[in-house]
Amino acid sequence: MADCVRPLEPQDIPAVARLFVKAFRKRTHATEPTLPLLEHLKQIYFANPWHDPDIPSRVYVDGHGEIRGFIGVTVQPMLFGDRTVRAAFAGSLTVDQPDRHPLAGARLIRSFLGGPQDLSITETANAKALRMWQKLGIPLDTQYSLNWIRLLRPATATVSALKHRHGAAKLLLPLAHLADRAVARMMSDPFRPHLDAGPRRLSFSDIDRSAFDRAALDLAELYPLRPAWDETSLSWFSSHAAIKRNFGEPCYRLATSRDGKPVAAYAYFRRPDDFAWLLQSFVKPEQAGDLIDDMLLDAHRHGCSAVRGAAQPWLNNALICRRTLFLTRSFYLVHAKDKSLLAPFRDGMALASGLAGESWMRLIGDHFDD
Repeated sequence: MADCVRPLEPQDIPAVARLFVKAFRKRTHATEPTLPLLEHLKQIYFANPWHDPDIPSRVYVDGHGEIRGFIGVTVQPMLFGDRTVRAAFAGSLTVDQPDRHPLAGARLIRSFLGGPQDLSITETANAKALRMWQKLGIPLDTQYSLNWIRLLRPATATVSALKHRHGAAKLLLPLAHLADRAVARMMSDPFRPHLDAGPRRLSFSDIDRSAFDRAALDLAELYPLRPAWDETSLSWFSSHAAIKRNFGEPCYRLATSRDGKPVAAYAYFRRPDDFAWLLQSFVKPEQAGDLIDDMLLDAHRHGCSAVRGAAQPWLNNALICRRTLFLTRSFYLVHAKDKSLLAPFRDGMALASGLAGESWMRLIGDHFDD
């Protein structure tokens, strides 16, 4: 029997979960996947409200019939003007024993790109996957690949980063708090948010997830290319995102016009003495500064050490002006058979990242240990 790439089937889920645990949880010993992980994989790849059997996830099977590779695929109908297009996101690419199966990753990617979708996207490619995509002639999208960090309490942020790798580092938090209080007393504290920035055009307030979802349906129209959400589908995705246990408490904030219509909104996760993480923003680029200032102030009030996020290009100019560090942690690539569909990405106004991309998944931000 020759090696092959074929569609994922429900009975493959346990084998795929074992690959996931080994590759992304860095387990050095055999660990059986937990029931929550198995259930989540079934939901996102077979019970997703936009599941499309014509655009399946794929597995790489060796000559002995063993699953040795996997690429997870989720489909997202999108609106481009009055046109509906099918976008497919490729994430969770993994190959077991890549030295023995050196072509498996490339074959999985080629199989995905050969599907019937109009747009082929990944927003979570690592450096190795990036090289595979580029060898197929698909360039990196720099605007959407930029990740960012805005420090609020630099000493505490350092300990926050360390404690996720070495739990004992949390013992250093009292010293970090002292150091950050000393910095905060400086007249020229470079990390202090714009506490005295004066009146803003937008004023935000806390809302619940249901109100955020309703606002998102309206605000998505700010973007020429956007998901074809309705109340049911958006609620399904946002409910998964809301329970990412690695990121802390979800928070939703909204700005409205004088007549009560939504003008801007964002969803992010916050936790004292740790990094806050932006899930999704909706705002006109010229008003992004108000949104960023509000998020930094809110995160600061709740004791967060920093705020971070993956690229949402309409925020980039405002972030650059607010002492933000930019880095590349994952890479964004997009391919379209109809090149006109790439224009919103070039303009940085395609709503195809965060909650509108792959980041609603609990695979990004949950540990599934029970």
